[in-house]
Amino acid sequence: MSKALTLLNKTTQLLPRILESNVISGFPRTDETRNTWEKILSEAHEDISASSERPAKIVVCGWDEWSGSQGFVTALLADPLSSGGQTEALERRWTGRNDKIHIIHGNGLDPGPSSIRVSSNYLTQFPIPVEITEFRAPANLAGKSKAQTIINAASLEADIFVLVVNPLTTSFVELLNAQIPSNAVVVLTSCINRHDIQDVIEKTHPKTSKTPKVVSVDPRLALEGIRALQSEPHSISAIQKYQHDFTTSRLSNVTKVLQTILSVKRNSTTVRKNLALGHISEALYYSHCGILRGLKEAETAYSDAIILGGTVNEALAGAQHGFGMQDPKTGKVVLSEVDNALKQARKEMGQVMDTLTWWRMIWRVDEISGIVAAAVRQTWCHELERKLIIQTGKLVALQESLSQSGFALLAAHPTISTAVLRNSLLQLKASPHYHLTPDSLTRPLYSRRTQIIEYPTARLHVTGQRAVLGMTGGILSSVGVGWAGWLDWLLGSGEGLLGFVGMDAGTAMGVGMLGAVASIRWAIGRWEKSKKQWWKDWTRAADGLDRDLQVRSRSLGFR
Repeated sequence: MSKALTLLNKTTQLLPRILESNVISGFPRTDETRNTWEKILSEAHEDISASSERPAKIVVCGWDEWSGSQGFVTALLADPLSSGGQTEALERRWTGRNDKIHIIHGNGLDPGPSSIRVSSNYLTQFPIPVEITEFRAPANLAGKSKAQTIINAASLEADIFVLVVNPLTTSFVELLNAQIPSNAVVVLTSCINRHDIQDVIEKTHPKTSKTPKVVSVDPRLALEGIRALQSEPHSISAIQKYQHDFTTSRLSNVTKVLQTILSVKRNSTTVRKNLALGHISEALYYSHCGILRGLKEAETAYSDAIILGGTVNEALAGAQHGFGMQDPKTGKVVLSEVDNALKQARKEMGQVMDTLTWWRMIWRVDEISGIVAAAVRQTWCHELERKLIIQTGKLVALQESLSQSGFALLAAHPTISTAVLRNSLLQLKASPHYHLTPDSLTRPLYSRRTQIIEYPTARLHVTGQRAVLGMTGGILSSVGVGWAGWLDWLLGSGEGLLGFVGMDAGTAMGVGMLGAVASIRWAIGRWEKSKKQWWKDWTRAADGLDRDLQVRSRSLGFR
């Protein structure tokens, strides 16, 4: 007993952990499944601890309305030596009753609206009393499989679950693939060779899984023999027909199977304890199937996630290749569209800068930044910007589609759809950085364009102003020197205004002219040098644009 109780205790600890991660067929609510198994294992504890026997609970149910389960129960309980009226009353047992009938042995009034008393020797021929609960064969229910309809709390709580199947309307392979209780006895209402049944089981059912006991009988033939004997109990031919039909129907094979299950095993003191061990074994088998189902579900979910990831990568690769091509050596995507756009922008900007000579710069010195900034805005990668905006629109639709596919994937695989995972995905979707906007891809374009306008262009403007001021100051100083020498020559004075430095009038005028030319040359050099520096800054910004787009694309999922 101690070993059995230890096994029961470990099973009681294991099963809830399996139920938390699996929604078992027939029990869409995990709480309902947990309550059912708690009741089963609690009764198993009572059975192990008890020293007296209790009636065995046998549940009989048909797979469908053509299974013939009612005729099967009638053939089991009908007494060939009783009157035909008693058999007819047994056949009318479903009159006024809906879903199930609880059949107990005895005489007198029925104990309840869903219970009947039947005086049948069949219920008393076993080592312990037997009570049969018969369920009406289910019809086709929309949205539910046969397994979900049949395998319910009553079938799991039964000591023996008898499932009646018509092989003409039910695929035997489908039956084996359904998770029916391991203590089930499958009754095929057609006489089929035992070796053929075993051959089908070995070829279609995994050897690692438990297979139910399968019995092939013909209840209709057994009832014909019983009725023949009841109609003529003293006729030799009726007796022979009963013996032939009952033997041919193989109905006694069902009794043999029940006798085997309800007998006292060598290591058990009571049948009740043996039935409790059967329930514990069923709970462990149930857990085993739940683990296998969870593994299969995880594998299926992983495969679906791989497919969804492939769709994402394919879409991103298509979007990526719209702006470039992959380098076969490095495997990185070279954004050729960016290079082409920058080359075109440099060409158009070069035309503007070439027209901005030093001579025009002098007359429009206060408009330099405005002219250059306007040119930058007009020439800075407008075609690339248009393509990026179009591609962003496509990515928005793709993002919404993939988001729906992701949540649909979770809904299709409840085993992996944990509250933590769903909450993480919902938080990600609600984050401000999740949704794509028209400037999601074009933001690097705007930032680099602003960088060129605010820094190199502003510096070019200041340099131009300083060059003009320096040139103007140099020219005015040189003109002053020349004017002083010219005035000395005009007045014909001896030493003149510059005589104190030893410079005559001609020299002074020459120095003035040379200073003016030098000032102009200095201004030209300063302007051209500042333009070259501006182009260097433009090139650095252009190179940074390529990097920024790469970083931005990676932040959006590109590789």
